Amino acid sequence: MCITNSKGRFKTMKKLIAILMSLMMLTCAFAEDAQPAYPWEIIEEDGKTFIKVTGNPSTGYIWTVFPIVGDIVNVTDPTPVENETADEALTGAPVEYRIEVEALTPGETILVLRYLRPWEMDIAMECPILVNVDENNALFFMPLDGMPWNLTAVEIMADEHMILAESETIGQVLCTFPEDMPLPTEGENIRVWFNGVMALSLPGRINVLGWETVAPPQA
Repeated sequence: MCITNSKGRFKTMKKLIAILMSLMMLTCAFAEDAQPAYPWEIIEEDGKTFIKVTGNPSTGYIWTVFPIVGDIVNVTDPTPVENETADEALTGAPVEYRIEVEALTPGETILVLRYLRPWEMDIAMECPILVNVDENNALFFMPLDGMPWNLTAVEIMADEHMILAESETIGQVLCTFPEDMPLPTEGENIRVWFNGVMALSLPGRINVLGWETVAPPQA
């Protein structure tokens, strides 16, 4: 009887393990499907780090890239990768571009990738990427969803080098600027870049990495 019960418990345990494994695989599949798709990819090759993007130069669209904070990394212009296959050599076919990223000094910056036609005002695609350089000059990349924020400067606190800004969607937020960065003026509409972290205070508080003046929001 004991042997029979042991076998029964063993079979039951195997069924439970199989069910749990199936649930885990299903959960992982949902998690993978939930991951946002980004038009860029980080690759390592010959000891160098590249951002890989795809574009179609026959449409007039090009990729541009620039860092929000200087002296943290050095980036090259997007360079097309030569391909010898017939399909990729066809006119109008997508082309792979690579942007080399070289660490210069520890810190963090935001690389802004833009896919646009130089003669048009509209940007087809904008991809902000947070880049962190550690003390060993290792590079870490993270997409910044929902960036940048468009805000209106409400109150200027020059002594603390911060402003109180607001928008209809975000509400009010305290923005702290680096000491060597000029502050916007009261009532100015700005686009703010930061590392995606907001302190849980009232109002919330962010550390600005960069900003630019933008047109006022349309009514």
